[in-house]
Amino acid sequence: MHRYPSTEPVVITCALTGGIHGREANERLPEQPDEIVEQGVAAAEAGAAILHVHARNPDGSNTMDPAIYRALHDRLRAETDAVIQLTTGGSPRLSVEERLNTVLLDPEMCSLNMGLLNFFIRGEQVFFANHRSDIERFAHEIAARNIRPELEVYRAARLEEVQHLLGLGILDPPYVINLVLHTPTQGGTRGSPENLADALERLRRLPVPFDDLRINVTSMGPTQLPLTTIAMAMGLNARVGMEDNVLYRRDEPLHDNAQLVRHAVRSATELDRPPATPEQARELLALRGR
Repeated sequence: MHRYPSTEPVVITCALTGGIHGREANERLPEQPDEIVEQGVAAAEAGAAILHVHARNPDGSNTMDPAIYRALHDRLRAETDAVIQLTTGGSPRLSVEERLNTVLLDPEMCSLNMGLLNFFIRGEQVFFANHRSDIERFAHEIAARNIRPELEVYRAARLEEVQHLLGLGILDPPYVINLVLHTPTQGGTRGSPENLADALERLRRLPVPFDDLRINVTSMGPTQLPLTTIAMAMGLNARVGMEDNVLYRRDEPLHDNAQLVRHAVRSATELDRPPATPEQARELLALRGR
């Protein structure tokens, strides 16, 4: 990992549906369990080694209902070999207590947000509470179950929160870090090559060996394709999916998540980096397995 130019497999994550936009953004956004499973299976078949999973209530609103997540988790594990990464973010509107529910389901991986943000959701400002005490609580619960967290970094300054967390010694290496660019937020970093390069330079200054980091890049909307392609060219991993982007190209809505995965696979292959299989991803990220 991180050799340049790299020919190592690229771990492609597909974020199937999220906690911000709904079908007003794209009518093909999967919301109900059958839709999420169908698109998750197709994304895995297209080359996604990791499936990042949010869930919705029957009315399309966000949920952290453990019964819904358990069913999704079990079905996706039964129908794919992919690593299932459950969100602990859920939605800015959900409480920390609710957001812990997915950790208690004991997935191989989960997300862990690194700090405070102010989201803009359909014209409304919504504060996303990820206080330091909450982050530490999540980390203890995650470590107790030998789950590999992906640390979600929405701006370069959040790497100071990463440094604080790693300094507590709760988590074991390797440390999976997802640089999340161009979120619809006040306080998030825009999706530009310069901002990606700056974040990488800051990552090198963390007081842990750089070889202990597994860096993934996510970028929203029209910045998804250029930033993930740059990331793969730099030897990093990439996330695509309808949580982050609902258009295939300008004015052309996506049909499904697999479209984005296939595009990422083509880009990775052209860069002489084959897409990692789920088992290769488990080895590269040192996951405990199912």
